Parts: sequence; structure tokens; C-alpha cells
Amino acid sequence: MTTPAPTAFSWNKDDWASLSEMADGFDEYRPAYTRALDGRDITVRGRYVDTAEEFTLTHSFRGDELHWNVDGADGTRSGTDTYELFEMQPGLFYLHYRRCEEDHPVVVSGALDLTNGQITGAIGSLGLEPGPHLARQRWFQGQIAGTDAVATDAHPTTDELIGRRVRYAYSSDDVYDHIYLNENLFTWLCVGGAELGVGDTDSCSYWKLREQTYLFSWLEKNVGVEGMVLIDLNAHRTVGIQFGIDQPTGDLVNITMGSYAKEFERIPSVDAARPGPAKVAEDDSVNGQTRN
Repeated sequence: MTTPAPTAFSWNKDDWASLSEMADGFDEYRPAYTRALDGRDITVRGRYVDTAEEFTLTHSFRGDELHWNVDGADGTRSGTDTYELFEMQPGLFYLHYRRCEEDHPVVVSGALDLTNGQITGAIGSLGLEPGPHLARQRWFQGQIAGTDAVATDAHPTTDELIGRRVRYAYSSDDVYDHIYLNENLFTWLCVGGAELGVGDTDSCSYWKLREQTYLFSWLEKNVGVEGMVLIDLNAHRTVGIQFGIDQPTGDLVNITMGSYAKEFERIPSVDAARPGPAKVAEDDSVNGQTRN
């Protein structure tokens, strides 16, 4: 039996496809936009996850424009920008927009669950010292004013994806595998498309939104990308973003994308399948083998 030659693999990011080339076509399987919130004002009683600092955030959806206002300890800020909105399940939305008047690239992305009144998202930033080539992320959570939502019922972090391997097709060409290793690391591998043969292990965050529905985000250390996706493993669909600076050209890459998902057999936990002398002997006995 012969096997094909392995695909060339490189840890050198200079050998990788550019962000612009990689992202081309990622909208093929993106879900349709929605204007379901047009005309609505949604005010959130929020707090930043890292500091517990409180703020009030209002989003006013008006046609193709989103008027936003933040009132917090550092004052009041507001703006008007275009936005992208997706309804992935009844009452569960994914929102993404860029705050274009900032002095560095900034996006706001996250999940709005109007059914239970909870919001979880992050502010992504590029071009900040001391590592301007790296993406930064600041998480926030909040409850929609006028609902019965309380902070103790905010979307929790979760370990439900750990040990799972999921394949995501973003287009008819672009296919990636994710292997969720532990509470803050995952491995991605391109198995089809412009980045074929490229992979890495990066830091990540997991939040549970609903049953089999997650908000997953990562920061790529080599090319300075913020990625975030809402994963619905009930429908085997995702929607999300990639936000970064294309290092060869300096161009800003700020895309929304979507995929179809397929899950493979789960990897057992360490405690459930920990190798060792006793375990090896037990497995050999079960398989009818003996060791000399």
C-alpha cells in the first residue's frame, strides 16, 4: 500500500498565504443577513469581564446604520457605523461592526440572546503598543434593560468543546479542522483551500450560549488575527469574523464568514484514557495479547 506524499508544511508564517488570499471566498457559506432588529433600541447594563467595570451600552438599529452609545467610568462615547447581523436561532443573533472613528482599528462582535436577555461579546483592537502586530480582545457581558435577565445568569464559560474535533467548510474550497485541547488552547489545521497544510495552536475562549451552541474565539499569535464564531452544533452551522492586518500589504482584513460543520469522534479526557503500565496490561488482557 502506498500513500501520497505529505503536503508541504511550514511553521514560518512568511511561507503562509496572506490574510487577504486566505479570506477570499469565505463568504460563500455565510448565512444570510437579517434586519430583524431594524427600528429597535437595545440598551445593555454591561460589565467588562477583566475588571468588572460597569457601563451602559445602547445599540439603535436604523436601516443599514447602527447608532451606538457607551456611558461608563471613562465618560460617554458614541458613533454611527454600518453593521452585520445574523439570526442563527430564534432570538439568538450575532452582531459585528467596526467603530470607524477610532484612532486604531476596532471592532465589536458578539452574541445577543433576546430570549433570555443576555449579551456576551468582545471589543477587538489592532495596532496597539507594545505589540502593534497582535490582535487584542476585551470581553464584556451584560443584560438587556427591560427584561428579567440578571448577571448571575450570564452566559457561562464552558468546557463542553474540549476533546472534540470539528471540521468547518467555509466554502467549496476552504476547509479547516479544529481540535479543542483544553480551557485555553486549540489547534487549527487547514485541510483544503489557500492555506492547505498550514496549522497552529493558539489561545482561545469558550462560552456556552444555549444547548450545543457556543461562542468561540481565538487570537492568532503568528499573524495577529482575532477570530470569533458562533457555533450551532444542532444545525451544524457557524457564523463569525476574522479581524487582522495583512502583514505583506498592511491592508486591514475585517470579514464575516460562515461554515457548515461536521463533528468527528471525541477524544477521551486524560482521566478517562490515561496511559500507564497498569492500563497497558489491562488493554492487552482485553485484547487477548500477552507480553514477554
